[in-house]
Amino acid sequence: MIINPVEVIEFDDVIKIQSLVEYSGKRKNLWYSFPKKFRPYLTTDKLDGFLVGLLLLAMKLGEDIRVEGAISEKLHFNLTHSYINIMKIVMPNLKKIKIKVQDFDNGKNAKCEGAVVTGFSAGVDSFCTVYDHCINVSSPSYKITHFVFNNVGSHGEWDSEKARKLFNLRHNLIKGYPENSGIELIKIDSNLSDILQMNFQQTHVPRNVSAVLLLQKLFSKYYYASTYQYKDCVVKPYQDIAIIDPLCLHLLSTETLECISSGCEYSRVEKTRKVAKVPFANRWLNVCVNSVDGTNCSACLKCCRTLLTLEVLGLLENFSYVFNLKKWQKVRNSYLRRHLADKNDPFIKEILEYAKNVGYSFKPWTVVASKLFQCRSVVPGTPLLNLHEKLRAQDFF
Repeated sequence: MIINPVEVIEFDDVIKIQSLVEYSGKRKNLWYSFPKKFRPYLTTDKLDGFLVGLLLLAMKLGEDIRVEGAISEKLHFNLTHSYINIMKIVMPNLKKIKIKVQDFDNGKNAKCEGAVVTGFSAGVDSFCTVYDHCINVSSPSYKITHFVFNNVGSHGEWDSEKARKLFNLRHNLIKGYPENSGIELIKIDSNLSDILQMNFQQTHVPRNVSAVLLLQKLFSKYYYASTYQYKDCVVKPYQDIAIIDPLCLHLLSTETLECISSGCEYSRVEKTRKVAKVPFANRWLNVCVNSVDGTNCSACLKCCRTLLTLEVLGLLENFSYVFNLKKWQKVRNSYLRRHLADKNDPFIKEILEYAKNVGYSFKPWTVVASKLFQCRSVVPGTPLLNLHEKLRAQDFF
């Protein structure tokens, strides 16, 4: 794979930075676009963002990368000595590769405004990061000054036209919070998904970091809202790259941009409780993974998990503006019976632990039905299976 020098193209209201990428006999332009006002802050003197964005694709193809330009010396060291090796464990189908560069940049002559950024999706992890580093700030130089909202796969990693439509819908839905809080939201579009064609859950960290690395003249710190608690993080084959965030995110840093994992010290319940403390979060919280219009469907896995957490916390009615509570009541029993006894879901474990601590209890039959649902492989003809089938017929499953 060859990553060529960048080209900057100006349009009426946006500016695009792109690099011609050669791989598997193909030649394609990888591009990212920004509001035109950020032209002075674009990283045009090195190719860090393009390298990070394409790294996992090169590993999937088993192609060494040749960078026709400069990259951060620190980034190169971290990728070659640590990150590539760790990613090979998390995604065993990847291959170890080499990165050849034309020149190194040690950051000594770099100019940076020292701004602090985080990705803002209006989700639970995102709002928790806002609470910690925007509202309840203990270190002034670490206070968030900007948000970014990226189109690099979270809105759909396969169909770019459909993803871009949802990206714009979601942007219009959540932009009100940054406007009300006085924090600038930077909208970043890209065709990265078109080139990668890889599962988003396994690749979302380098995707999002790649976009921020293109604004190193503006940002010195980047908070990445992480998903799992420290105690659940481990280097092993896994379907979600977030499982290694606190171990690996810093390896994508450069001499001038520090990547910081945020939120691993909290359970999902604790994060949700913090979200409720953020002014106006109950009007902007957006967690849905199944909506066609960008709003919360109130029935998908993430919506239900969030609604159950709010219910246990006693905060459900506070979020009636962003969730359809009538729809939640219709799907609640079905969700509980399918997931309440799932021992493999760390988020369910957290909810149950908190519920037990505060004396919140679930109906006994719901618990029994959920345990039966998790034991669907019982022997035909046994009383356990007969009970399971009776409960299914009564819409217990």
